[in-house]
Amino acid sequence: MSSFKQIISLRRPWAAAAILALFIALASAALHKPAASRTAPLSCQCSALTIPFDSIVPGDSPLFGSQPNADCFGWWEFISLNWPTTPGAGFGDSTDLGPVQWETFITAEELYPPDGAAPPPWGGSNLLPLSANVLKLDKRLGTVTKLLSATSKFNATGTQRFGPQSDQEAAPEFGPNWLGAQNGTNIWYEIRENQDIYNFVVKNKYYNANNQLAAIKKGKPIVFPMGSYPNGPTGAIELKAAWMEITDTGNPKWNRYKRSNAAVVDPVTGAYRFTQVALVGLHILHKTESQPTWVWATFEHIDNVPDGSGAGDTVAYNFYNPNCQPVTVTPKDSSSPVTVTCTPNTSPPYYLTKGGPAPVPIQITRLTPIDNNAQAANSTMQAAIAAAYPGSVWQNYQLVNVIWSSDPADNPRRPDTVPIYLSGMQPTIPVANATLESYAQTTTCTGCHQYASIAPTLQDTTPNWAADFSFAIGTAGYPGKTTAKKKKQ
Repeated sequence: MSSFKQIISLRRPWAAAAILALFIALASAALHKPAASRTAPLSCQCSALTIPFDSIVPGDSPLFGSQPNADCFGWWEFISLNWPTTPGAGFGDSTDLGPVQWETFITAEELYPPDGAAPPPWGGSNLLPLSANVLKLDKRLGTVTKLLSATSKFNATGTQRFGPQSDQEAAPEFGPNWLGAQNGTNIWYEIRENQDIYNFVVKNKYYNANNQLAAIKKGKPIVFPMGSYPNGPTGAIELKAAWMEITDTGNPKWNRYKRSNAAVVDPVTGAYRFTQVALVGLHILHKTESQPTWVWATFEHIDNVPDGSGAGDTVAYNFYNPNCQPVTVTPKDSSSPVTVTCTPNTSPPYYLTKGGPAPVPIQITRLTPIDNNAQAANSTMQAAIAAAYPGSVWQNYQLVNVIWSSDPADNPRRPDTVPIYLSGMQPTIPVANATLESYAQTTTCTGCHQYASIAPTLQDTTPNWAADFSFAIGTAGYPGKTTAKKKKQ
Protein backbone atom coordinates (compact mmCIF):
# COMPACT_ATOMS: atom_id res chain seq x y z
CA MET A 1 0.00 0.00 0.00
CA SER A 2 1.79 3.12 -1.11
CA SER A 3 -0.46 6.13 -1.62
CA PHE A 4 -0.96 8.64 1.19
CA LYS A 5 -4.75 8.25 1.14
CA GLN A 6 -4.44 4.49 1.43
CA ILE A 7 -2.04 4.87 4.33
CA ILE A 8 -4.31 7.27 6.15
CA SER A 9 -7.22 4.88 5.66
CA LEU A 10 -5.40 2.41 7.89
CA ARG A 11 -6.23 4.62 10.85
CA ARG A 12 -9.79 3.38 10.95
CA PRO A 13 -9.50 -0.32 11.73
CA TRP A 14 -8.06 0.09 15.22
CA ALA A 15 -8.39 -3.60 15.92
CA ALA A 16 -6.13 -4.48 13.00
CA ALA A 17 -3.40 -2.33 14.48
CA ALA A 18 -3.93 -3.41 18.07
CA ILE A 19 -1.13 -5.96 18.10
CA LEU A 20 1.31 -3.46 16.65
CA ALA A 21 0.18 -0.74 19.05
CA LEU A 22 0.75 -3.11 21.97
CA PHE A 23 4.21 -3.96 20.63
CA ILE A 24 5.12 -0.29 20.41
CA ALA A 25 3.70 0.49 23.83
CA LEU A 26 5.71 -2.28 25.46
CA ALA A 27 8.87 -1.33 23.60
CA SER A 28 8.70 2.33 24.59
CA ALA A 29 6.72 2.36 27.84
CA ALA A 30 9.73 3.49 29.78
CA LEU A 31 10.12 6.45 27.45
CA HIS A 32 6.76 8.00 28.26
CA LYS A 33 7.49 9.34 31.74
CA PRO A 34 9.50 12.50 32.35
CA ALA A 35 12.85 11.46 33.72
CA ALA A 36 14.63 12.96 36.66
CA SER A 37 17.74 14.80 35.61
CA ARG A 38 21.18 13.61 36.61
CA THR A 39 21.75 17.17 37.80
CA ALA A 40 20.10 18.62 40.88
CA PRO A 41 17.22 21.02 40.09
CA LEU A 42 18.57 24.35 38.93
CA SER A 43 17.12 27.64 37.81
CA CYS A 44 18.29 30.79 36.10
CA GLN A 45 17.21 34.40 35.99
CA CYS A 46 15.84 35.71 32.68
CA SER A 47 14.55 39.27 32.78
CA ALA A 48 12.10 39.33 35.73
CA LEU A 49 11.42 35.58 35.60
CA THR A 50 13.15 32.80 37.49
CA ILE A 51 13.14 29.84 35.11
CA PRO A 52 13.54 26.37 36.63
CA PHE A 53 15.18 23.49 34.82
CA ASP A 54 12.52 20.81 35.17
CA SER A 55 9.65 19.09 33.36
CA ILE A 56 6.83 21.16 34.90
CA VAL A 57 5.22 23.17 32.10
CA PRO A 58 4.08 26.58 33.36
CA GLY A 59 0.36 27.22 32.98
CA ASP A 60 0.94 30.95 32.63
CA SER A 61 3.52 33.59 33.38
CA PRO A 62 3.45 35.48 36.69
CA LEU A 63 3.87 38.60 34.58
CA PHE A 64 4.07 39.64 30.95
CA GLY A 65 4.02 43.43 30.69
CA SER A 66 7.10 43.62 28.50
CA GLN A 67 8.68 41.86 25.54
CA PRO A 68 11.68 40.66 27.60
CA ASN A 69 9.34 38.93 30.06
CA ALA A 70 7.36 37.37 27.21
CA ASP A 71 10.55 36.13 25.57
CA CYS A 72 11.72 34.55 28.81
CA PHE A 73 8.35 32.85 29.27
CA GLY A 74 8.81 31.37 25.81
CA TRP A 75 12.14 29.93 26.93
CA TRP A 76 10.50 28.57 30.12
CA GLU A 77 7.99 26.68 27.97
CA PHE A 78 10.75 25.49 25.64
CA ILE A 79 12.83 24.01 28.47
CA SER A 80 9.99 22.17 30.21
CA LEU A 81 8.41 20.83 27.02
CA ASN A 82 11.79 19.56 25.82
CA TRP A 83 12.54 17.80 29.10
CA PRO A 84 13.76 14.22 28.49
CA THR A 85 11.59 11.18 29.14
CA THR A 86 14.40 8.63 28.89
CA PRO A 87 15.21 7.43 32.43
CA GLY A 88 18.53 8.84 33.59
CA ALA A 89 18.98 11.15 30.63
CA GLY A 90 20.23 14.66 31.12
CA PHE A 91 18.61 17.71 29.58
CA GLY A 92 19.70 17.69 25.96
CA ASP A 93 22.06 14.70 25.98
CA SER A 94 23.26 14.39 22.39
CA THR A 95 23.06 10.59 22.52
CA ASP A 96 19.46 10.53 23.76
CA LEU A 97 17.19 9.78 20.80
CA GLY A 98 14.20 9.08 23.02
CA PRO A 99 11.19 11.40 22.95
CA VAL A 100 11.20 14.64 24.90
CA GLN A 101 8.02 15.51 26.77
CA TRP A 102 6.11 17.14 23.91
CA GLU A 103 6.91 14.24 21.56
CA THR A 104 4.71 12.02 23.75
CA PHE A 105 1.69 14.24 23.05
CA ILE A 106 -0.96 13.07 20.58
CA THR A 107 -0.63 14.05 16.93
CA ALA A 108 -3.28 16.13 15.21
CA GLU A 109 -3.98 13.23 12.81
CA GLU A 110 -4.67 10.91 15.75
CA LEU A 111 -6.84 13.42 17.60
CA TYR A 112 -9.00 14.15 14.56
CA PRO A 113 -9.52 10.91 12.58
CA PRO A 114 -10.89 11.52 9.07
CA ASP A 115 -14.18 9.72 9.75
CA GLY A 116 -15.02 11.56 12.96
CA ALA A 117 -14.25 8.55 15.14
CA ALA A 118 -13.01 8.90 18.70
CA PRO A 119 -9.21 9.18 19.03
CA PRO A 120 -7.17 6.49 20.78
CA PRO A 121 -6.71 6.70 24.56
CA TRP A 122 -4.24 9.24 25.85
CA GLY A 123 -0.80 7.70 26.23
CA GLY A 124 -1.41 5.08 23.56
CA SER A 125 0.80 4.53 20.55
CA ASN A 126 2.04 7.74 18.98
CA LEU A 127 2.82 5.93 15.74
CA LEU A 128 -0.68 5.37 14.41
CA PRO A 129 -1.54 4.83 11.64
CA LEU A 130 0.95 1.99 11.41
CA SER A 131 -0.09 -1.46 10.25
CA ALA A 132 1.67 -4.78 9.99
CA ASN A 133 0.53 -4.70 6.36
CA VAL A 134 2.74 -1.67 5.74
CA LEU A 135 5.53 -1.90 8.29
CA LYS A 136 6.59 -5.36 9.37
CA LEU A 137 7.41 -5.95 13.01
CA ASP A 138 10.89 -4.69 12.38
CA LYS A 139 13.23 -4.61 15.37
CA ARG A 140 13.89 -0.94 14.60
CA LEU A 141 10.24 -0.15 15.29
CA GLY A 142 10.90 -0.15 19.02
CA THR A 143 13.21 2.85 18.62
CA VAL A 144 10.95 4.89 16.33
CA THR A 145 9.28 7.81 18.10
CA LYS A 146 7.33 9.29 15.22
CA LEU A 147 5.71 8.69 11.85
CA LEU A 148 6.15 11.63 9.46
CA SER A 149 4.22 12.04 6.22
CA ALA A 150 3.58 15.79 5.87
CA THR A 151 6.03 17.55 3.54
CA SER A 152 4.28 20.88 4.12
CA LYS A 153 1.29 22.33 5.94
CA PHE A 154 -0.74 21.33 2.92
CA ASN A 155 -1.26 18.01 1.20
CA ALA A 156 0.39 16.86 -2.03
CA THR A 157 -2.29 18.37 -4.26
CA GLY A 158 -1.86 21.87 -2.90
CA THR A 159 -5.15 22.02 -0.99
CA GLN A 160 -5.13 23.00 2.66
CA ARG A 161 -3.92 20.32 5.06
CA PHE A 162 -4.20 21.79 8.54
CA GLY A 163 -7.16 24.12 8.25
CA PRO A 164 -10.11 24.99 6.01
CA GLN A 165 -9.18 28.68 5.85
CA SER A 166 -5.45 29.06 6.23
CA ASP A 167 -5.07 32.58 4.80
CA GLN A 168 -1.64 31.76 3.43
CA GLU A 169 -0.56 29.91 6.56
CA ALA A 170 2.25 28.36 4.52
CA ALA A 171 2.20 30.41 1.33
CA PRO A 172 1.73 29.90 -1.51
CA GLU A 173 -1.70 28.67 -0.44
CA PHE A 174 -2.44 26.72 -3.62
CA GLY A 175 1.00 25.82 -4.89
CA PRO A 176 4.04 23.74 -3.97
CA ASN A 177 5.40 24.83 -0.60
CA TRP A 178 7.72 22.06 0.58
CA LEU A 179 11.14 23.05 1.87
CA GLY A 180 14.34 21.42 0.59
CA ALA A 181 17.43 21.36 2.82
CA GLN A 182 20.98 21.74 1.60
CA ASN A 183 21.55 17.99 1.99
CA GLY A 184 18.96 17.27 -0.70
CA THR A 185 16.14 16.11 1.57
CA ASN A 186 12.74 17.64 2.25
CA ILE A 187 11.67 18.91 5.66
CA TRP A 188 9.03 16.91 7.55
CA TYR A 189 6.28 18.53 9.63
CA GLU A 190 4.12 17.40 12.53
CA ILE A 191 1.54 18.89 14.89
CA ARG A 192 1.03 17.64 18.44
CA GLU A 193 -1.57 18.52 21.08
CA ASN A 194 -1.19 18.33 24.85
CA GLN A 195 -3.48 16.49 27.25
CA ASP A 196 -5.53 19.59 28.11
CA ILE A 197 -6.50 19.89 24.44
CA TYR A 198 -7.10 16.14 24.20
CA ASN A 199 -9.43 16.14 27.22
CA PHE A 200 -11.31 19.18 25.90
CA VAL A 201 -11.82 17.64 22.46
CA VAL A 202 -12.83 14.22 23.82
CA LYS A 203 -15.19 15.62 26.47
CA ASN A 204 -17.07 17.69 23.88
CA LYS A 205 -16.65 15.10 21.11
CA TYR A 206 -15.20 17.78 18.87
CA TYR A 207 -13.27 15.12 16.97
CA ASN A 208 -16.59 14.81 15.10
CA ALA A 209 -17.19 17.88 12.92
CA ASN A 210 -20.96 17.55 13.36
CA ASN A 211 -20.57 18.16 17.10
CA GLN A 212 -18.59 21.34 16.49
CA LEU A 213 -21.39 22.77 14.38
CA ALA A 214 -24.02 21.57 16.88
CA ALA A 215 -22.28 23.46 19.68
CA ILE A 216 -22.19 26.62 17.56
CA LYS A 217 -25.92 26.32 16.79
CA LYS A 218 -26.60 26.07 20.54
CA GLY A 219 -24.71 29.32 21.09
CA LYS A 220 -21.62 27.66 22.55
CA PRO A 221 -18.32 29.06 21.21
CA ILE A 222 -15.21 26.94 20.76
CA VAL A 223 -12.94 28.04 23.61
CA PHE A 224 -9.92 25.93 24.55
CA PRO A 225 -8.91 25.56 28.23
CA MET A 226 -6.62 28.21 29.70
CA GLY A 227 -3.56 27.66 31.85
CA SER A 228 -2.97 29.54 35.08
CA TYR A 229 -0.09 30.37 37.42
CA PRO A 230 1.25 29.11 39.76
CA ASN A 231 -0.67 25.93 40.61
CA GLY A 232 -3.43 25.83 38.02
CA PRO A 233 -3.86 23.73 34.90
CA THR A 234 -1.36 23.81 32.06
CA GLY A 235 -3.91 24.98 29.51
CA ALA A 236 -4.10 24.19 25.81
CA ILE A 237 -0.74 23.74 24.11
CA GLU A 238 -0.28 22.98 20.42
CA LEU A 239 3.16 22.40 18.95
CA LYS A 240 4.27 22.46 15.33
CA ALA A 241 7.67 20.99 14.52
CA ALA A 242 9.94 20.92 11.48
CA TRP A 243 12.35 17.99 11.15
CA MET A 244 15.36 17.70 8.84
CA GLU A 245 16.39 14.28 7.60
CA ILE A 246 19.92 13.14 8.44
CA THR A 247 21.81 11.47 5.60
CA ASP A 248 25.20 11.21 7.33
CA THR A 249 24.53 10.01 10.87
CA GLY A 250 28.24 9.66 11.56
CA ASN A 251 28.84 13.38 11.14
CA PRO A 252 29.61 14.86 14.60
CA LYS A 253 27.71 18.05 13.74
CA TRP A 254 24.44 16.25 14.51
CA ASN A 255 25.47 16.10 18.17
CA ARG A 256 24.34 19.74 18.21
CA TYR A 257 20.72 18.80 17.37
CA LYS A 258 17.77 17.17 19.07
CA ARG A 259 17.45 13.93 17.08
CA SER A 260 14.74 11.29 16.82
CA ASN A 261 14.29 8.00 15.00
CA ALA A 262 11.38 8.18 12.57
CA ALA A 263 9.45 6.27 9.96
CA VAL A 264 8.69 8.51 6.98
CA VAL A 265 6.54 8.16 3.88
CA ASP A 266 8.92 8.97 1.05
CA PRO A 267 7.15 11.52 -1.21
CA VAL A 268 8.91 10.23 -4.35
CA THR A 269 8.71 6.45 -3.84
CA GLY A 270 5.53 6.41 -1.73
CA ALA A 271 7.11 3.79 0.54
CA TYR A 272 7.77 3.77 4.26
CA ARG A 273 11.38 3.85 5.37
CA PHE A 274 13.31 4.33 8.57
CA THR A 275 15.51 7.40 9.05
CA GLN A 276 16.90 9.72 11.67
CA VAL A 277 15.68 13.31 11.84
CA ALA A 278 16.93 16.49 13.50
CA LEU A 279 14.70 19.19 14.96
CA VAL A 280 15.17 22.49 13.08
CA GLY A 281 12.02 24.45 13.96
CA LEU A 282 9.38 24.51 16.71
CA HIS A 283 6.25 26.58 17.31
CA ILE A 284 4.71 26.59 20.82
CA LEU A 285 1.10 27.85 20.98
CA HIS A 286 -0.27 28.22 24.53
CA LYS A 287 -3.61 29.55 25.79
CA THR A 288 -3.42 31.09 29.27
CA GLU A 289 -5.61 33.14 31.59
CA SER A 290 -3.52 36.26 31.11
CA GLN A 291 -3.22 35.59 27.36
CA PRO A 292 -6.58 34.18 26.15
CA THR A 293 -5.48 35.11 22.62
CA TRP A 294 -2.60 32.66 23.21
CA VAL A 295 1.15 33.02 23.57
CA TRP A 296 3.02 32.30 20.34
CA ALA A 297 6.68 31.33 20.79
CA THR A 298 8.83 30.10 17.93
CA PHE A 299 12.33 28.59 17.98
CA GLU A 300 14.92 27.45 15.45
CA HIS A 301 18.30 25.79 15.35
CA ILE A 302 21.04 28.40 15.16
CA ASP A 303 22.46 26.87 11.94
CA ASN A 304 19.28 27.21 9.89
CA VAL A 305 19.67 30.46 7.98
CA PRO A 306 21.60 33.73 8.06
CA ASP A 307 20.00 37.02 9.03
CA GLY A 308 19.99 39.03 5.80
CA SER A 309 22.18 37.97 2.87
CA GLY A 310 24.65 35.80 4.75
CA ALA A 311 27.50 37.36 2.80
CA GLY A 312 30.87 36.55 4.32
CA ASP A 313 29.33 34.05 6.77
CA THR A 314 31.31 30.82 7.26
CA VAL A 315 28.47 28.76 8.79
CA ALA A 316 27.30 25.78 6.73
CA TYR A 317 23.61 26.61 6.97
CA ASN A 318 20.83 24.04 6.58
CA PHE A 319 18.82 26.21 4.19
CA TYR A 320 21.28 28.66 2.64
CA ASN A 321 24.29 28.25 0.37
CA PRO A 322 26.40 31.31 -0.56
CA ASN A 323 27.47 29.41 -3.69
CA CYS A 324 23.94 28.41 -4.68
CA GLN A 325 23.43 27.21 -8.25
CA PRO A 326 20.01 26.96 -9.98
CA VAL A 327 18.67 23.42 -10.46
CA THR A 328 16.48 22.40 -13.41
CA VAL A 329 14.18 19.37 -13.22
CA THR A 330 11.27 18.00 -15.24
CA PRO A 331 8.14 17.33 -13.15
CA LYS A 332 6.25 14.08 -13.54
CA ASP A 333 3.74 14.08 -16.43
CA SER A 334 5.31 17.20 -17.89
CA SER A 335 7.60 17.68 -20.85
CA SER A 336 8.56 21.19 -19.74
CA PRO A 337 11.46 21.56 -17.33
CA VAL A 338 11.28 23.99 -14.42
CA THR A 339 14.09 25.72 -12.56
CA VAL A 340 14.58 26.13 -8.84
CA THR A 341 16.32 29.49 -8.64
CA CYS A 342 18.66 30.94 -6.04
CA THR A 343 16.34 33.86 -5.27
CA PRO A 344 15.86 33.63 -1.49
CA ASN A 345 12.49 32.58 -0.05
CA THR A 346 11.01 31.53 -3.39
CA SER A 347 8.69 28.54 -3.20
CA PRO A 348 9.53 25.52 -5.42
CA PRO A 349 7.92 25.26 -8.89
CA TYR A 350 6.91 21.56 -8.63
CA TYR A 351 5.16 19.19 -6.24
CA LEU A 352 6.82 16.26 -4.52
CA THR A 353 4.91 13.31 -5.95
CA LYS A 354 5.43 9.61 -6.39
CA GLY A 355 7.67 9.04 -9.39
CA GLY A 356 8.52 12.73 -9.67
CA PRO A 357 11.77 14.62 -9.14
CA ALA A 358 13.43 14.41 -5.75
CA PRO A 359 13.59 17.50 -3.50
CA VAL A 360 16.38 19.98 -4.15
CA PRO A 361 17.79 22.69 -1.87
CA ILE A 362 15.73 25.88 -1.50
CA GLN A 363 17.55 29.12 -0.71
CA ILE A 364 16.19 30.70 2.49
CA THR A 365 17.16 33.81 4.44
CA ARG A 366 15.53 35.52 7.41
CA LEU A 367 13.72 38.65 6.28
CA THR A 368 13.24 40.14 9.76
CA PRO A 369 16.38 39.79 11.90
CA ILE A 370 15.97 38.47 15.43
CA ASP A 371 15.40 41.58 17.54
CA ASN A 372 17.48 42.78 20.49
CA ASN A 373 15.04 41.49 23.13
CA ALA A 374 15.07 37.95 21.77
CA GLN A 375 18.84 38.06 21.30
CA ALA A 376 19.28 39.05 24.95
CA ALA A 377 17.03 36.21 26.12
CA ASN A 378 18.91 33.79 23.86
CA SER A 379 22.29 34.82 25.22
CA THR A 380 21.08 34.41 28.81
CA MET A 381 19.40 31.04 28.33
CA GLN A 382 21.99 29.49 26.03
CA ALA A 383 24.70 30.34 28.55
CA ALA A 384 22.63 29.00 31.45
CA ILE A 385 21.96 25.71 29.65
CA ALA A 386 25.62 25.33 28.72
CA ALA A 387 26.66 25.89 32.34
CA ALA A 388 24.07 23.57 33.89
CA TYR A 389 24.17 20.87 31.20
CA PRO A 390 27.49 20.96 29.33
CA GLY A 391 27.12 19.63 25.80
CA SER A 392 23.32 19.97 25.83
CA VAL A 393 21.87 20.20 22.32
CA TRP A 394 19.43 22.87 23.53
CA GLN A 395 22.14 25.52 23.81
CA ASN A 396 22.18 25.43 19.99
CA TYR A 397 18.57 26.61 19.62
CA GLN A 398 17.37 30.18 19.60
CA LEU A 399 14.13 32.02 20.17
CA VAL A 400 12.99 33.89 17.07
CA ASN A 401 10.28 35.80 18.94
CA VAL A 402 7.21 35.58 21.17
CA ILE A 403 3.87 37.08 20.19
CA TRP A 404 1.62 38.19 23.07
CA SER A 405 -0.93 40.91 23.76
CA SER A 406 -0.65 43.93 26.02
CA ASP A 407 -4.45 44.23 25.80
CA PRO A 408 -5.78 40.71 25.10
CA ALA A 409 -9.35 40.31 23.91
CA ASP A 410 -11.66 38.35 26.21
CA ASN A 411 -12.92 34.91 25.31
CA PRO A 412 -16.13 35.13 23.28
CA ARG A 413 -19.40 34.55 25.17
CA ARG A 414 -21.16 33.37 22.05
CA PRO A 415 -19.97 32.00 18.71
CA ASP A 416 -18.03 34.46 16.62
CA THR A 417 -16.93 34.47 13.01
CA VAL A 418 -13.44 34.84 11.61
CA PRO A 419 -11.26 36.84 11.65
CA ILE A 420 -10.98 36.80 15.44
CA TYR A 421 -10.59 40.27 16.94
CA LEU A 422 -7.08 41.10 18.13
CA SER A 423 -5.71 44.06 20.04
CA GLY A 424 -2.43 45.14 21.57
CA MET A 425 -0.43 42.44 19.80
CA GLN A 426 3.30 42.58 20.50
CA PRO A 427 5.82 42.86 18.92
CA THR A 428 4.72 44.99 15.99
CA ILE A 429 7.31 43.54 13.60
CA PRO A 430 6.66 40.44 11.43
CA VAL A 431 7.39 37.17 13.25
CA ALA A 432 8.14 34.11 11.14
CA ASN A 433 10.03 30.85 11.51
CA ALA A 434 12.30 30.21 8.52
CA THR A 435 11.37 26.50 8.51
CA LEU A 436 7.63 26.87 9.12
CA GLU A 437 6.81 30.12 7.30
CA SER A 438 9.62 30.02 4.77
CA TYR A 439 7.57 31.70 2.05
CA ALA A 440 5.31 33.86 4.26
CA GLN A 441 7.76 35.83 6.36
CA THR A 442 5.99 39.18 6.11
CA THR A 443 3.06 38.09 8.27
CA THR A 444 2.72 36.73 11.83
CA CYS A 445 1.24 33.65 13.49
CA THR A 446 -1.82 35.50 14.75
CA GLY A 447 -2.35 37.15 11.38
CA CYS A 448 -3.00 33.68 10.00
CA HIS A 449 -4.57 31.91 12.97
CA GLN A 450 -7.24 34.57 13.51
CA TYR A 451 -8.88 32.94 10.46
CA ALA A 452 -9.00 29.43 11.99
CA SER A 453 -12.53 28.05 11.75
CA ILE A 454 -14.46 24.92 12.66
CA ALA A 455 -14.50 21.86 10.42
CA PRO A 456 -16.84 21.74 7.41
CA THR A 457 -19.90 19.44 7.43
CA LEU A 458 -22.71 18.64 5.01
CA GLN A 459 -24.82 21.25 6.81
CA ASP A 460 -22.12 23.91 6.70
CA THR A 461 -19.58 23.24 3.95
CA THR A 462 -17.81 26.61 4.13
CA PRO A 463 -17.77 27.44 7.84
CA ASN A 464 -16.57 30.79 9.04
CA TRP A 465 -17.26 30.12 12.73
CA ALA A 466 -14.15 30.88 14.77
CA ALA A 467 -12.27 27.95 16.34
CA ASP A 468 -10.18 29.85 18.92
CA PHE A 469 -7.10 30.13 16.67
CA SER A 470 -6.79 26.37 16.11
CA PHE A 471 -6.48 25.18 12.52
CA ALA A 472 -6.10 21.61 13.76
CA ILE A 473 -9.67 21.35 15.07
CA GLY A 474 -10.87 22.38 11.62
CA THR A 475 -9.55 19.10 10.19
CA ALA A 476 -12.08 16.96 12.10
CA GLY A 477 -14.16 14.59 9.99
CA TYR A 478 -17.62 13.14 10.47
CA PRO A 479 -19.20 9.69 10.07
CA GLY A 480 -20.00 8.80 6.47
CA LYS A 481 -17.94 11.69 5.17
CA THR A 482 -16.50 9.71 2.26
CA THR A 483 -19.88 8.28 1.26
CA ALA A 484 -21.55 11.66 1.57
CA LYS A 485 -18.98 13.27 -0.68
CA LYS A 486 -19.47 10.60 -3.34
CA LYS A 487 -23.23 11.13 -3.27
CA LYS A 488 -22.80 14.87 -3.60
CA GLN A 489 -20.63 14.42 -6.66
